[in-house]
Amino acid sequence: MPRRKRKQMDDDWDDEQSSESLQGEPEVAKVSLADFYIREKVAAFVRAYAPCSEGDPGYEQLDEARLREIFKAYVCGLGDPLNLYIEDLKMADFRMEMSMATGEPCLFVRRKQ
Repeated sequence: MPRRKRKQMDDDWDDEQSSESLQGEPEVAKVSLADFYIREKVAAFVRAYAPCSEGDPGYEQLDEARLREIFKAYVCGLGDPLNLYIEDLKMADFRMEMSMATGEPCLFVRRKQ
């Protein structure tokens, strides 16, 4: 029996795998960054907080680390889910602003009564 080259063997294996998947084997679901995002967390945040300015009575300063903690939005191999949360918060009038005290971008919020 003649020896087959490694590339040809790999190509044959790839052909077998692709033909098997066409024959009805279930495909593996793909994971996306949206799988790490929970829209209801933004809704709860908006119900609990209102946007404000630095220095307003009762303001809280939420920097990136605090926002990651609140939303459990940590960077993963697919990207940064915090971007998705920030985009939805922008639609609710929350804006990242530079803190005069720390020089960091953050959200200034106050608890709703």
